[in-house]
Amino acid sequence: MHSIGLCIDKRFIRKEAVDERIFGAFVEHMNNTIYHGLYAPGHPLANQDGFRQDVIDLVRTLRLPLIRYPGGNFICTYRWEDTVGPVAERPIRADLAWRQLEPNRVGLSEFARWVEAVGSRLALTVNLSTRGAVEAANLVEYCNHPGGTYWSDLRRRHGDEAPFDIRLWFLGNEVDGPWNIGRKRAEQYAWDAVEAAKAMRRIDSGIELVAVGSSGTQLDTYLSWDQTVLEEVYDCCEYLSLHRYAALPDTDAPDSYDCADTGAYLALAGRLDRNIQDVRAVCDYVRGKKRSGKTMYLSVDEYNALDAGLEVAQPEISPWQLGPSIHTPGLTMRGTLLFALYMLTLLRHADRVKIACQSILINGAGLVICEEGQEAWVNGSYYVFLHCSLYGRGRILDAVWRGPGNPSSLADSVCVYHEHVRELVVFAVNKGGETLDFHVETACFGPLLLLEHLELANADPYARNSADCKDALKPVARQDVTITDQGIRCELTGYSWNVIRLKER
Repeated sequence: MHSIGLCIDKRFIRKEAVDERIFGAFVEHMNNTIYHGLYAPGHPLANQDGFRQDVIDLVRTLRLPLIRYPGGNFICTYRWEDTVGPVAERPIRADLAWRQLEPNRVGLSEFARWVEAVGSRLALTVNLSTRGAVEAANLVEYCNHPGGTYWSDLRRRHGDEAPFDIRLWFLGNEVDGPWNIGRKRAEQYAWDAVEAAKAMRRIDSGIELVAVGSSGTQLDTYLSWDQTVLEEVYDCCEYLSLHRYAALPDTDAPDSYDCADTGAYLALAGRLDRNIQDVRAVCDYVRGKKRSGKTMYLSVDEYNALDAGLEVAQPEISPWQLGPSIHTPGLTMRGTLLFALYMLTLLRHADRVKIACQSILINGAGLVICEEGQEAWVNGSYYVFLHCSLYGRGRILDAVWRGPGNPSSLADSVCVYHEHVRELVVFAVNKGGETLDFHVETACFGPLLLLEHLELANADPYARNSADCKDALKPVARQDVTITDQGIRCELTGYSWNVIRLKER
């Protein structure tokens, strides 16, 4: 059995706590995420607004601080005016992004109520692919202005007396991608983003803005896009976005690693780490070039882990359907671990990553699955996200690995300290199938008391949850942590996600 460990010290606790918005999520009008997903008026568990209550309950448990909406690629031809007012009067549109029907039954007001029901806050994306500054400013006026103007009074006539008070806005989505309707060159997008920011802040000067960064490392414009955009928007935006889907063929090309090798598959987490470092470097270069005292922070506003090397037969989906079901089997154990490694990477970079949105929250490879005719169930990644959301909102401790060879090739870990309750949390992933002897040097914390050790594990890296087997991947409590004056020690089961919570005596 390999023996590896960490050394942590209170002198190396970061000054700033993790921004809670790193535990956000993303919902898009795509496939059956909205229609026949979270919105299903005919479902036995649908509430008076047509939303599934079982889904609301599962999402509410996650304590999401924000939900990014409505796109995604869906935003590229989005007309927000279609989504407000009497539902019966709203037009049915052909959505060019996903080639499906959009009846606008779930519009801005309806989705805002869903967000409130799940205990979160709404963050909106504006269309800067095929629309511009005026339309974006009108949307801010509709959402945030108290009254006395055309758009704010229209909102009130529509039944929403109080403003939605949206604080965070995304200036478009993946505008550099060849797949995007209304794709733009960096110079063109940057100019449009500056003008949109100007117009939007004329309505509400207190909003925060996210500019579109490179959509993927596979693009020829990767990083040069970021530099060009930043040189224009640096003074008017607070964040630059990046998107990363682990094992997506377009970005993590299947021929660049052995899909059947679980170790090589889990090593894809390192590509997110490099991606963040690259974009961070460009931000700092532009800061230096502009001789600015401002730090540009990052928004990883779309991320997830996908299974690789597994062929899933899909029935042919005819275009122009309403909420077509694209069945995705549950995320495997190794996919869950890759998702966990992604979350640890985001926590490790929390000094610059202030916003992150798991994508997509509902159905597909989401956290919650609620396809037609099924009871809602959750992927293993749901529990990983839940644990991080509940116990990751503290201050990161910089840690040093101890052990022969390269311990970080066997496991990954992030430690979080909650000063106000004197609690230490150790998140740990065992990347291999063999049990690890894991220890953490904690002498600087004094005597510790074990609160709990939660473990999500399965010896079969391809095990997964499903509608028929909802608990193949589910955390269990363990009581095998040994605590001494010098630290803690326990065994990490092969292919496992672990949460060890300790309290200072």
